Amino acid sequence: MAHGLTLRELSETRNWIAFGKALSAAVDDPVRYGCDDASQLLAQVAQLRGVEPASLRNPLAAVNWMKENAPKALREENAKIPMTGVLTLSQISIVSKCLADELAPKFFSGGVSRRQLEIALRKAEAEQGRPIAGHKRMKRAVAFEEEVFRFLQEHPAVIELGHDVEIFRTERDALVPSDFTVVRAGATVAVVECKAHRSTLHRRYLLQTLAMAALRTSDHALSVLVVHSSWGRAIEELCDLCRELRIAGVCIAWFKPSDEGGPKLTFKKSC
Repeated sequence: MAHGLTLRELSETRNWIAFGKALSAAVDDPVRYGCDDASQLLAQVAQLRGVEPASLRNPLAAVNWMKENAPKALREENAKIPMTGVLTLSQISIVSKCLADELAPKFFSGGVSRRQLEIALRKAEAEQGRPIAGHKRMKRAVAFEEEVFRFLQEHPAVIELGHDVEIFRTERDALVPSDFTVVRAGATVAVVECKAHRSTLHRRYLLQTLAMAALRTSDHALSVLVVHSSWGRAIEELCDLCRELRIAGVCIAWFKPSDEGGPKLTFKKSC
């Protein structure tokens, strides 16, 4: 068995790099887990994790890229490294291997952010004259986050923390990651996390999203979760879960982007 783990233990691994490594090893030898093939194994792991099998492609792809291009970072298993950044590096390497080789050490050392990688990817694609297919969801997420950021900077009062607050991008070395930080007189009063459109919003994902939002309240007065308006009924489910689990300090807002009749942000002070 991969790393001596049972399939359930593998599925419960929280560190995404460790999980991806164990999953990759298991996929290479599914028979050892009583599975006929890799697809059956992935289906079982997905069921144990409460996710869709397709979502397991990302940690596999990220880890497989690291095996060839960042073995040291793979060994260190630093969970603070964002998986989306590694996936972006893999896309950059398709367009320009030299650029990816230049950016990778800076990214893994903290010198280059996930957003800077996205910008580098867009520039590389423009220079090559061909966008990379298959990562439209990631690009939509970046575009959504960017529009929310611009909107909040122009309308900081919408968060209902007064007119004297400023919105900044959160530093990468924050203990619990977030997208934006709300500051008043030099002090952090809230943090903001954006969640773009998703085709599947299963209950486990909602619980994980709320759990991360709750963690952000440990050092800050307020944790604001801004989701895409397409989340629909899942928005009310998030609010219901907040009440059922008695999660304090988390507020939920939904944002309608400009290409869908916005920009407009609807903010719930309390769920």
